[in-house]
Amino acid sequence: MCQITRESGLLRRILLFIFSIVFIYPAAISAQAKESYAVLDLEGRGISALEAATLTDRMRSELVKTGAVMVVERGQMQQILGEQDFQMTGCTSDECAVEIGQMLGVTKMVAGSIGKIGATFTVDLRTINVGTGAIINTMTRDYRGEIDGLLTQIERISWELVGLVHPDEIIDQLREEPTGRLPEEVAQEPARRPETEPAAAPARKGRSGLFWIVVVAVAGGGGYYAYTQLGGEEPPPSGPKTIGSPPGFPSVP
Repeated sequence: MCQITRESGLLRRILLFIFSIVFIYPAAISAQAKESYAVLDLEGRGISALEAATLTDRMRSELVKTGAVMVVERGQMQQILGEQDFQMTGCTSDECAVEIGQMLGVTKMVAGSIGKIGATFTVDLRTINVGTGAIINTMTRDYRGEIDGLLTQIERISWELVGLVHPDEIIDQLREEPTGRLPEEVAQEPARRPETEPAAAPARKGRSGLFWIVVVAVAGGGGYYAYTQLGGEEPPPSGPKTIGSPPGFPSVP
């Protein structure tokens, strides 16, 4: 019964979260002025330029999914910068990022790199305020595994860049119990059989009664021994009293 109650509560929280994401959250976001973002191609260090470009495209797509900001697509960036004879290739400095942001008319620029040291990938990102040229946010994430696992890392980082938590992370937290076990793990545990518990109670009671009988017997014997050693007379036998034989009946002539 407790397990069913926990699963029902978990389901209600997940449904409430989905309702908030689908209906409430977009309405709150649309009521606010959205900032405009542009993402420079992440610099690949230890990975190919094609892999770096793919991860950059995933970041742009995920920023759009958050609904919190407006994002300039890569094609639009190339078109606008091409009209002004500006090449994005090799633009890695903050000054260059600010210059591109001014051309695009955005408020924030995201730049950074993805490197590999041994078997560890490292993602270094920074958000730059185009108006002031100041770095307003930095983020570093290390990851060990296959390179395609970076797609998931980039998706979650993109939400963090705009101050949000990825929905998958929220669902993971909701599915965890305070003990750290998942509901599926609890459901696989063997059920207890209460009918086997009362059977042990009479045995404990019987052993307890036998214990007190032995204690009383020992105490009684010790008291009797002390009484006789101190000069007391032995008590009369406590056995049953004998009754004399009944008188004979007169003989019949």
